[in-house]
Amino acid sequence: MRPLRLVLALALTALTGAAPLRAQQLISTQALIAIVENHKGAVLRYIDAAPDSMLGFRPTKGVRTFAEQIEHAAGSDALIAHLAITGSTKGIPKMGDSSVYLHNKKALKAFASAAMDHTVQMLKGVTEAQMQEQIVQFGNKVSRGRALMELLDHFPWTLGQVVPYMRLNGVTPPAYSPF
Repeated sequence: MRPLRLVLALALTALTGAAPLRAQQLISTQALIAIVENHKGAVLRYIDAAPDSMLGFRPTKGVRTFAEQIEHAAGSDALIAHLAITGSTKGIPKMGDSSVYLHNKKALKAFASAAMDHTVQMLKGVTEAQMQEQIVQFGNKVSRGRALMELLDHFPWTLGQVVPYMRLNGVTPPAYSPF
């Protein structure tokens, strides 16, 4: 009789104590903010390490220039967050003039900083309950939290692509730090 009670107790605990996977929090808003702030530091270090002459460099025909890749990394964070939080791309602030920041290192830093700051400001307005809400992001029905987890994937992937740009220009990329 005792083993049966144990099995029933474990089964009851498993059924009542564990939230369904779809209702579990994937990542907290505060954790996302900390990661985006770390990303901001990384992108600014990459810009600082690059000489001005590298902004227009592209390692091969058909790929983005260094400055365009930085624009894509930082700007996409702002787009991903804004879209996941508001449901629209309307209202994304203009963070700079691309005819300037793609050719001027100081302006590129200002753009990247503004894009990452916008991402953080958007995240600060999201409650943990809103992270659970179902939304459609890029045609996929997911929780808002899952949509925002794209920030964890896209930014490092995109920024990491500039490492060969730097090495081909004799520049040692800044050391990676997850914190």
